[in-house]
Amino acid sequence: MAQLPVFRTLALALGAFLLSGNVFQAGAGALRPTGLADGAGPVVRRRFWAEVTGATRSPEAITAEVLQHLPEFAPRLAAWFRGLDAPLPAQGGPPIGPGTRLRILMGLIRRARVVVEAVTPRAFRIRTLRLHADAGTVRFGVTEPGGGVLRLEIEVFIRAASWPDRLSYLLAAHALQRLNWETVLSRAVAVSGGSVRARGHETREAAYVPPPGR
Repeated sequence: MAQLPVFRTLALALGAFLLSGNVFQAGAGALRPTGLADGAGPVVRRRFWAEVTGATRSPEAITAEVLQHLPEFAPRLAAWFRGLDAPLPAQGGPPIGPGTRLRILMGLIRRARVVVEAVTPRAFRIRTLRLHADAGTVRFGVTEPGGGVLRLEIEVFIRAASWPDRLSYLLAAHALQRLNWETVLSRAVAVSGGSVRARGHETREAAYVPPPGR
């Protein structure tokens, strides 16, 4: 009997995860880009970072490698990527760049869509589309603090796309999200050819404040 409440909690999280993706985010405008104003609940900022020494590849080469191989770097349990408009580069499709739209199966059950919004030599940013559990952006970047150190960082800046998605995030999805980006970061470190000097993760939440005029 002691396991029953746990089972009910997991069932509720799964139901919310599926319902929000298949009902609340579907229909007309399902592929519209979304931001914080489109979400529900607090603003969540998550940072995953690693400081690397002895890198054998440049920040530009690392960034390009992570962008082009992001679908393979992400663990399929957390995020299974496919091309939305064309095959991925690994399947013979064009390079990933600004405007590339990707479809994702999150946790093997939840549909999601994103678009590559911006790319610079040392960073790229991905934005959610409406058919996603989150509303906001994810940014990967490489900087040089000095002393031969490279800092690789992934910043997630989002709100839940709906209240059921917020519930799902609190109960289970936050762990899948962390698994996904920690794995991507580890594979980015491997691409650099260097050694990890320090590594960390930080999550902060703050109330959403609409911009002036809204």
